[in-house]
Parts: sequence; structure tokens; C-alpha cells
Amino acid sequence: MLIVKLDALGDVLRTGSLVPILHRLHPRPYVCWITRPEAVEIVRMIDGVDEVVPLNVDGLARIAEGGWDHVYALSNDHSTASLATAARAANPPVGYSMKEGRLHPSNAAAERWLEMAAFDRLKRANTESYQKLMLDIVGVEGPIEPPRLTVERKHLDHAAGWIAGLFAGSGRRRIAINVGSGARWPKKMLEVDQIAAYARLARERLDADILLVGGPAEIGKTEAILAACGPGTPVRSALTSHSVPEFVGVLRQVDALLCGDTLALHIATAIGLPTVCLVGPTSSAELADFGGLVLKSSVDTLDCLGCYGDCRKVDNCMSLFDMGALVDLTARQLARPVPARPAGA
Repeated sequence: MLIVKLDALGDVLRTGSLVPILHRLHPRPYVCWITRPEAVEIVRMIDGVDEVVPLNVDGLARIAEGGWDHVYALSNDHSTASLATAARAANPPVGYSMKEGRLHPSNAAAERWLEMAAFDRLKRANTESYQKLMLDIVGVEGPIEPPRLTVERKHLDHAAGWIAGLFAGSGRRRIAINVGSGARWPKKMLEVDQIAAYARLARERLDADILLVGGPAEIGKTEAILAACGPGTPVRSALTSHSVPEFVGVLRQVDALLCGDTLALHIATAIGLPTVCLVGPTSSAELADFGGLVLKSSVDTLDCLGCYGDCRKVDNCMSLFDMGALVDLTARQLARPVPARPAGA
């Protein structure tokens, strides 16, 4: 069986929810997944995937050799559809393929997803999660569960020692704030002063240790947040390098997460981490909450949510959040059970 998924890391990871369903649909399958080189690391961590093929010359040769019984190509773009067609599977591709030089949806559900990609008004009107939309294309019922990630012990042990050292064994609960939003939609996350205000309030009201998490792109923003928190702040930076396993290891050391609609959200669901997710320019409905594991929060006084843009309004979908209300939501998530930390965490 071949899965074709070439999108951003968060989209790639949330598609991992389909892997256990495909295992039920096809007993004892061999699951091969082709993706872009930057996503290979995270796909290798998804339980139930046997082989990961990077999209390069060698990868194209691996796909074109054929022998596939089934191909699942669920992204509505020409690259995905072309790879699905080139795979020459024994059965028609599920999702998208190329036919007479044009993108060909495999069924009505795939046609609907294609229309949603073309018209933002349809995306805004949608009420179903991404996972449910993909299951409709596959043609099966749920239940819908998060993907599951396996992290090597060395990454867990490193993160456990590092994070414990940041707080000198305080014993307090830990809240991570993923400070970044990515370049495409900057209004997926709060600004510097807002994050600093949330961190101070959460520290005071919840008696928790606060970690600022993210990658190299967030160095400047994180330094500004720490400066805004003031001298001697108990808030700590826990930025990681480009290693996704290292980032997952850090999130395994915390009890709750505050983030936007980013990769951190999808990693959190994959490791069972209770999360408060701020949603503005993207679709709230598409984000599965997995039975309350994710509490989604939006500014309900605006009628432009899900605009898929980066507006210049002073009062916008991120600026109007109330930090006290977000701390209250975080308190609710801290009351949920968290998966046991690995030994030494």
C-alpha cells in the first residue's frame, strides 16, 4: 500500500490518523509513504508506517516500479495526483489521480474537498474535521483517533534532563507555549506582549512552570517575550533545533500546551497532551478535538474568522483574546490526565 502526502508537516502528521484505519481496512498491509524530504523524519515516527520514501529521483524510481495494490493520494494537487497515477496500482487510486491531463477525484467526497480548496467560502461553511473529510474520501466510518508517534529513548532522556534542569526540580506542573505561527499565516498565534502577559498570569494563578517552545525561527520572538516578562522571570526558553524528535521529546515533559493551529498542535494530539488551541485565520471545524483533548478558542465577536489571510485590522482574531480566559481554559486542561512521562522525566 502506498500513501502519497507531500504537504506541510502538520498536514502530513494529522493524516497519520488514517494509518490505523487503513490497517483495519487491509489486514496486515505493508505501508509505504512518500513525502517531501523535510517530512521524512516525522513520518518515520508514525506508528504503522513500514517504509518512508523521500520525494527525490530515487524515490520516484521506487514508486514507479509498481507492485502496489492500493494507493491513497488525498491531497488535491497535481504533484500528488501525478505520483498516484505513476504508481500503477492494481486498484484505482483513492483520492486524486491524473486523467487526460486533468486532476481526477476518485469520488464525490474527493470532489467536495477539491471544491473546498478552490473556494474559501466552502471552507468557512464546512463543519467537519479534516480527518472526517479524509475518511469520507476513503469511504469508511470512524472512529477518528490521533496518530501515534514513537520517539527514541535518547530524545526522551535528553529532553527530560534538560527540562528538569531549567527549573531545578521545582515539582510544579509545566505549561508549554508554542510561540511561533509560521510565515504563511502570522495571525495563527499571539504577539509578544500577549504571550508575556499570559505567561505571567498562568504562573501566578496556576502555580506552574512556563516553557517557551518552538524552533530556530522563534529565537527573536522568544527573546522579546523574555524581555517583556522582566528581569528574573521564571519563564524559560526551551527552543529546539530543526529536529522534530527533539521537539516531541520536550512536549512529552509538559502537562499542557498553548498554541495556534500549527505543527505543535498535531504533535500534542499524537502524544495525548492536553492543549488549548487559538484559532483565527484557519478553519476551526477542521481541527478535531479528540474528545476534549484539544480545547479550541476563537474570538466570537468577529464574523471574519477562517479568512485564510493576514489582515491589517487593529482589532483582529488574535489581538482580542482575553488572557485570563485562556488561563482558565488551561486550568481545565491541567485537570485532564496526561500520559505518564518516561522514566527520568
